[in-house]
Amino acid sequence: RWMVRGPDAVDLGLWREVPPAALVVPLDTHVHRVARALGLTARPDASWKTAEEITASLRRVDPEDPVRYDFALCHLGMSGICPARREARRCDACALAAGCLSAARARRPAPAARAAARRTGSATARRS
Repeated sequence: RWMVRGPDAVDLGLWREVPPAALVVPLDTHVHRVARALGLTARPDASWKTAEEITASLRRVDPEDPVRYDFALCHLGMSGICPARREARRCDACALAAGCLSAARARRPAPAARAAARRTGSATARRS
């Protein structure tokens, strides 16, 4: 990525013959975790196949440069903006919460709460 883009303050831009559309997202633990949370992949392994799947998902957003979001995804994880374990204070305030699968799971009542709601006939049970 850094060899193809640029030159700018981050990228060297030395490989001008490689089109950005040919790149595959560099997959580290942060990119993998955030991509899973956003539904870009469901794969539990940080493998080449997972990197290709995340790239394919990003290609739907930008076919010409699907990997342009790699730094943003990585930074969300590295900076702690997107914590490894859900933190209500951060997650509820996150601009990506509407598309985050982790946030959606946290909004669902726990199984015991759903069962109790079904017994009492509450609205929560009807939504489940």
